[in-house]
Amino acid sequence: MITTKELEKLATLARIKLTEEDKTSLVKEFDSILGYIDQLKKVDVSLDSASRVGDVKNVARLDVIDLDEAGHVDARERLLDEAPDREGDFIAVKKIL
Repeated sequence: MITTKELEKLATLARIKLTEEDKTSLVKEFDSILGYIDQLKKVDVSLDSASRVGDVKNVARLDVIDLDEAGHVDARERLLDEAPDREGDFIAVKKIL
């Protein structure tokens, strides 16, 4: 599958040095990996309608915009209420420095 010469070219492109022992080992490993990929190429992954389990349908929800009395989007207060800790109009977080 992969030759020692091709492996040496890859090592040159990757700028790594390989010993003869490394080359022998890597050729075997590459052959194993490429052989596995060849096996995967043979697998039929086509889907037909009979292979599906159950009905597949997209479920959507309505987009609802919450407005305050003045007609402005009122998401800031809801977001701040969801925060674990709050300082005024800000979300409080731990100091990390």
